[in-house]
Amino acid sequence: MMPKLCFILPRYVSNDTTHFSHVHDLLTEISKSFNLFLIIENGSKPPQSLGYSMVYVSRMPSLLKFVELKMAIIYARILGYSDFYVHYSFRSAFLGSLVTRSFGGRTFYWNCGEPWKYKRNFLRERFERLVYKIIDFQVTGAPSLADQYSKYYGTSRGRIKIMPNWIDLKRFNLPKNDTAICEALKIPTGRKIALFIHHLSKRKGSDMILPVARKVTELYPEVYFIVVGDGPDYARLLGALKNDTSLSRFMRLEGEVPNSLIPKYLSCADVFFMPSEEEGFPRVLLESMAMGVPFVASDVGAVRDITPVLMSQYLIHTGDVRSFTEKLCELIAKNSDERKIISSGLKKEAAKYDLVIVAKRFREMITKTS
Repeated sequence: MMPKLCFILPRYVSNDTTHFSHVHDLLTEISKSFNLFLIIENGSKPPQSLGYSMVYVSRMPSLLKFVELKMAIIYARILGYSDFYVHYSFRSAFLGSLVTRSFGGRTFYWNCGEPWKYKRNFLRERFERLVYKIIDFQVTGAPSLADQYSKYYGTSRGRIKIMPNWIDLKRFNLPKNDTAICEALKIPTGRKIALFIHHLSKRKGSDMILPVARKVTELYPEVYFIVVGDGPDYARLLGALKNDTSLSRFMRLEGEVPNSLIPKYLSCADVFFMPSEEEGFPRVLLESMAMGVPFVASDVGAVRDITPVLMSQYLIHTGDVRSFTEKLCELIAKNSDERKIISSGLKKEAAKYDLVIVAKRFREMITKTS
């Protein structure tokens, strides 16, 4: 008989534009080893292809959602689900812990970022600290992050489990610079493509896009920047493009696109850049590595942990426009043989995080943790 696991997601949206698309891949894989009860805080009912045995999708407005989710968790506990795995939601981590403390069981809570870099209001900060105190185990992506969580929240290091992010390599197995793919996306095939994919906010470095793009294209006019994503900084970037029509010669805003299309954008990219102020274990770098696209990234969070040695020189201090420009230009100038060597090394590194490998680690974490 397969072990039971209740997996709680903050939301489910088909054809998601965020990293949750990768969580869907994980659910499909671990359903081969677990009897899954899936609880969705917001969104729609997932297809049965995700592999769950039972599903509950919250429908109540926010004021009643706490009570509704708690009852759903209690119901799962009555049915014999004693392990609760919560992805990112402080609310459900709190409710799951209340239930397991009252009726037995364990709550695992995934969080991966650098929250200590940003000031929250007093109540939010106290609530988060309470959640970290009452959960049974926190799960995060890398030992360096676990050490920082332990230090900031005062959590015992032994209560923090390490599980890296994952990527389904089968989804990222497209040919590079395929003319048909690039033409379908209306990406110019005769130019060098620099790609940004992320939430458009200062936290994720969107304020660096324009200054870096301007300087790079002054040196290499053939470079064309494509910016994929949405967020609070989208309107500012769109306004800049409208006010300065010369920008359209070397940059384009795509807005949000489904994660299912990300491999196609990476197929057409010559270089990827991620100038974030804050990261945990960034999926976008795994996606870039899986497609063999060299990158320049901020040296934050667990970025150095997952970066292969051959790319370590391309990790930059946050906000350093000059260094980002220089390193992007350095990668753009590499010849085809050098690019093949880098691409091969990146794909080899990405293989360590293949969905099947990490799903096995997930199973071991749940079933062997005591």
